[in-house]
Amino acid sequence: MSKSSPVFLCSCDSSQKIDAKAIAKTLGLDATPTVYEQLCRSQIEALNAVAAGGETAVICCTQEAPILMEAWEEASTGDEDITPTFVNIREHAGWSDEGAKATAKMAALIAASQAEVPDTTAVEMSSQGRTLILGRDETAIMAAKRLALHLDVTVCMENTTDLMPPTMGDVPVLCGKVTAASGHLGAFSITVTGLTHLNPSSRDGARFTPAASAPENLSADIILDLRGATALFPAPQKRDGYIRPDVGNPAAVERALFDALNLVGDFEKPKYVSHTANLCVHSRNSIVACTRCLDVCPTSAIVPAGEHVSIDPYICAGCGECSAVCPTGANSYQYPSVKGVMARARALLGTYHDAKGAAPAVLVTDTTYGDEAISMMARYGRGLPARVLPFQLNGVTTVGLDALLGLMAYGAGQVVLLANPAHSDELPALHDQVRYANAVLDGLGYSAARISVIDDADPSQIENQLWDLPKVSAIPAGNFAVEGSKRETLSLALGHLHTHAPIPQDRISLPDGAPFGAVIVNDATCTLCLSCTSACPTGALKSNPERPELRFRENACVQCGLCFKTCPEKAITLVPGIDFTGKARNLATLKSEEPFECISCAKPFGTKSSIELMAKKLKDHPMFSGPGGMDRLKMCEDCRVAAMAETRPDPYTQGTRPVTRTTEDYLREREAAAKGDPKKLN
Repeated sequence: MSKSSPVFLCSCDSSQKIDAKAIAKTLGLDATPTVYEQLCRSQIEALNAVAAGGETAVICCTQEAPILMEAWEEASTGDEDITPTFVNIREHAGWSDEGAKATAKMAALIAASQAEVPDTTAVEMSSQGRTLILGRDETAIMAAKRLALHLDVTVCMENTTDLMPPTMGDVPVLCGKVTAASGHLGAFSITVTGLTHLNPSSRDGARFTPAASAPENLSADIILDLRGATALFPAPQKRDGYIRPDVGNPAAVERALFDALNLVGDFEKPKYVSHTANLCVHSRNSIVACTRCLDVCPTSAIVPAGEHVSIDPYICAGCGECSAVCPTGANSYQYPSVKGVMARARALLGTYHDAKGAAPAVLVTDTTYGDEAISMMARYGRGLPARVLPFQLNGVTTVGLDALLGLMAYGAGQVVLLANPAHSDELPALHDQVRYANAVLDGLGYSAARISVIDDADPSQIENQLWDLPKVSAIPAGNFAVEGSKRETLSLALGHLHTHAPIPQDRISLPDGAPFGAVIVNDATCTLCLSCTSACPTGALKSNPERPELRFRENACVQCGLCFKTCPEKAITLVPGIDFTGKARNLATLKSEEPFECISCAKPFGTKSSIELMAKKLKDHPMFSGPGGMDRLKMCEDCRVAAMAETRPDPYTQGTRPVTRTTEDYLREREAAAKGDPKKLN
C-alpha cells in the first residue's frame, strides 16, 4: 500500500487493543496513525481533511461504513470520485481472546485490502414487472390481486377444482400444464400445454375454455411459483427472477410478494466467469471427454457448444465451481480473478511474515455465511485465534488447485475452507480439489492434513475446530507474482513448493481425476495411427513429421481422456501425477517405428504394425482373396492402382462383343414392322 495513504484506526470504545506504532512499522507508513475511540460518532470529523483533500484512505471499520461513507462524501470536494477502503480488524482480529497478540494480523488485513484487484465486467438485465404467477389454489389468486396494484400480473393455474372465479377481472387467469421453462429475470419463457382461459360467464365455479389461438409459450419478467411442486429450474434459489416460497408458510409467501415488487427496473450482475473456447477440452471429433464443469454447475448455466462449452452469464450464479475444476483455465473466475485473489494472498501472508507472525492458517470464507459465523464467534465466543487469517472470497467453491497451492506457496502453514452446510450439494468438487492439493503436499513431505474443509452449522463448533488446529510451521513465503494462466500459476506454486520440500521427489502420484499426469502407450497394440494426436486439444501428444513416431509433452497434459477415448486399439492409459525433474517440459518419444516400404517400389509408407494389423483383419475379405490381393495391401497408393489395372480382366476380351446399335437400326426396324416384313426386323 502507499506509504502516504492515511489509515484510520479505531479501538471502538476501547473494546480492542491496537498497537498503531507496530502496524505503521510493518506497513511502512510515513507516520504512526492515530487510534480513535469513536471514529463513527464523536470523532467523525477527523475524516474531513483527508476527504476534502481528495486523498484515498483506509478506514478500519466495516460495521459503521454507511455513516462513515456519508460523512466522507459530505466532506469531499467532489472533484474526484475517491472512495475509501473499509477493513474489518475488529471481528477478524481485535475481538478475540488473543486480540492483544493480533497486531501482525491487523497489519496483514490492512495490506491485503490495498492489493490491486482488476475490475469485473457486468451484464445487464431489464424487468418491466410482467409477472407470471403459477398456482394450484386460491393462494395464487390472492397473491395476484395484491401484486396487480403495482405489477402487470397473469395467473396460470394447474388445478381448477373448487376454484372460485374472481369478482373483478383485473387479472388474467389461465389454466394449463407447465412443462418447461427457460430464461432469467426479464426474459423468461414458459411452455404450457392445454392452455385455456377463464370463462367470464363462470358462476358457481371457475370454468375454462380454449382460446381461439392459445400460445404454447408464455413470456414474463418475473415468475412467482406458488404450485408447491418441483421447481422449474435446478438450484431455483440461484435463478434471478424466479421466486419459489414454501406455500405452506404464510410468512414465506408474504416475503415472496415483497421480493417480487423489488424486481422491477434495470439490474447489473457480475460476469462471474470468462470462457476461452480455444483452451476448452470438452470434446474433439464428436468424442466427448472432459465434462468437469458441466457436471458441477448447479444452475445448468453451462451447455455443450460443439468442441467447447458455452456459459450463459445471465444464469450463472457465481459459485465458481466450473473454474475450480477446469484443468486448463478455459473457465476463469473473474469476481475477482485468480490474479486478484493471488495479489491479495501475497499481500496478506507477506505482511504477516514481515510482522513476525507465526504459523499462519488462512481461513477462506464467503462474504455471507462465513462473515456471519466469524461475527458470532467474535461477539459471543473466543473469536478467531491470532494466527488465523480470514480471507474472504465471493464463494469458497471458487477455490481450485491453483489457489490452494498458491496460498501454501505464499507462506501459509495451513488453509481452512469454511463452507456453508446449506450448500452441501456444491461441495464434492471442492473436496476433490482439497484432495489433490493434499496429495501434492503429502508427496513432498509437508503432510497431508494442511488443507481442510469445515462445513459445520454451529459457530461454536467452528470456533472449537479453529482453536484446535495443530500449529505447523509455515512454508517459506514465495514472492512470485501471478500474471499468466491457471497452469502457469500452478507451475509457479509447484516449483516453489518443490524447492522447499522437506522430502523433495522427482515424481509424485496423484488421485484419479487430477489435472496433471502422463500417458502410457502399450507398445504391443499401438499401430501409430496417430489419431490421438489430432484429438489432443492441448498439443500434449504430437507426431513427428520426419518419421512414424508418437511424442508426448507431459506438462501440457490435463488428463482429459480424449486420447484414451479416441484410440481405436485402446493402447493408451492415463497416469495422474506430477514430474518435478523438468523432463515434463520436453517432448518424449512414446513409440517409434521404421516406416513400412512398398513391396513394389520400396517407397516408405505407413508403419509396419499398421500394415500387419490391416492385413490380419482383411485376410478373409473377398476383395483380397484373389491372386495378389494381399500383396496390394502392402503397396503404396501408386503401385496399388497399377497392380489393380494389371490384374483386372479386360471386358472386351471376355466372350462375344455385343453389336453396336444405332438410331438408323431402330428406324429401319420400325419401318419394317409397319410393312410387315420380318426379314428386316433383324
